[in-house]
Amino acid sequence: MKILMVASEAAPFAKTGGLGDVISALPRALAARGHDVLVVLPKYALIDEQHALRDTGRRIQVPIAGTDWSAGLFLTAPAERLRYLFLSNEAYDRQGGLYGVNGKDFRDNHKRFALLSVGALLAARQMNFVPDVVHAHDWQAALVPLVLKRGFGGLVSPFRVPSLFTVHNLSFQGLFPKEAMTDLALPADLFHPDALEFYGQLCLLKAGLVFADKLSTVSPSYREESLLDQEHGAGLDGLLRWREKDLHGILNGADATVWNPEIDAHLPARYSAKDLAGKAACKAALQKEVGLHPEMKALLCGTIGRFSAQKGMDLLADAIPRLVERGGQLVVLGTGDAEIEKKLNEQAARFPGRVAIVNRFDDGLAHRIEGGSDLFLMPSRYEPCGLNQLYSLRYGTLPLVHAVGGLKDTIEDAAPHGKQPGAQGFGFRFEGAHADSLIGALDRARALYNDHDAWKATVLRAMALEFPWDAAAGKYEALYKALA
Repeated sequence: MKILMVASEAAPFAKTGGLGDVISALPRALAARGHDVLVVLPKYALIDEQHALRDTGRRIQVPIAGTDWSAGLFLTAPAERLRYLFLSNEAYDRQGGLYGVNGKDFRDNHKRFALLSVGALLAARQMNFVPDVVHAHDWQAALVPLVLKRGFGGLVSPFRVPSLFTVHNLSFQGLFPKEAMTDLALPADLFHPDALEFYGQLCLLKAGLVFADKLSTVSPSYREESLLDQEHGAGLDGLLRWREKDLHGILNGADATVWNPEIDAHLPARYSAKDLAGKAACKAALQKEVGLHPEMKALLCGTIGRFSAQKGMDLLADAIPRLVERGGQLVVLGTGDAEIEKKLNEQAARFPGRVAIVNRFDDGLAHRIEGGSDLFLMPSRYEPCGLNQLYSLRYGTLPLVHAVGGLKDTIEDAAPHGKQPGAQGFGFRFEGAHADSLIGALDRARALYNDHDAWKATVLRAMALEFPWDAAAGKYEALYKALA
């Protein structure tokens, strides 16, 4: 099949989170299964010359707000049957983040990503790539299904093909003032609750949810949770229940070519299930790097992610004193909400040598935290899929998770109540978004950690697990074939 994929980010070109990992690994897995895949992305300023993008010399023009926005087309082909095509326009050539700067979104993001959505179809036509199906991801590409069905700004879609729309996080909805409808020349008849209107605003995410032929989320449990009520469905639960028969939950995979302790160049020592000596070296090196006391017997907990309530970072901040009282150490890598960041930094100042907070994004350190930690904490209030728990399993770093979404789908408790600790499972789960619940799971993890043989058996069981992208790609392939 010929598959056109549209998204706002992909590793290693540009990434802010899990979406970037998915749009790196899934297209590659589909290409390995024999499909021709073209992925269209913006050409951001931060995409440097090391990626060797080739200027095709071709251009497209998209009518937005009465003006033709043009974009040059740049290409790279990292694998057989796989190409990434980049739209080059000054709207993407900005310093700062992909979506904004200093925590504030760019005010014209609706125009920037309308250019991506419409431009992806025109660019595929320019490249003589006629897809059998189009797969769009998150609100930034949510106009794609609408354009396929109804055109845009007087343009008729260059293709009449079915579409799949994947939601990676329902909380990111692409909300804009009503006036943005005029900016994008969207028909007035679409501004109502059954289409793009959402409590008086334009919701670009709804364009995908309403107009795509099939929908998917990134784990089975997140699909079920999104249908429950307004809180779990981020206010879109009614629409999702209306589309329930078209809504599928497909669990993400973990890219073993990037996250693998046997070959990870970011680690000070490599290791495997057959020889865990390197993991101890990674722990000692991590303690030194982030300024923790060099105590090999301490239960070293790590976490990586946005400082946000969604990620449960406020729960973690509240739990830190009790974690330290129990002899644990903690390293946290990330940035985000200013109040949560302040609270975490205060705890680090209170417990020097026991708690380290690193306020930045650092891919190399993220790998070293996975390799050097004993326990990886993911207290998310909700988690569509989660990828770090999958990476942690491969690194023999047991995940401790709030049992929601993809965390619930992927982690089996190694110390369930009423069972022999360590005889089964490969992580620790807790119910309820409370610091007390997190500490309860930590106590069970600490008890298992103190039993060296049971802990090692659990680590080896975790490292033996696989979450291959080929399995996820096969499920997407089945959806594509059902549509084509």
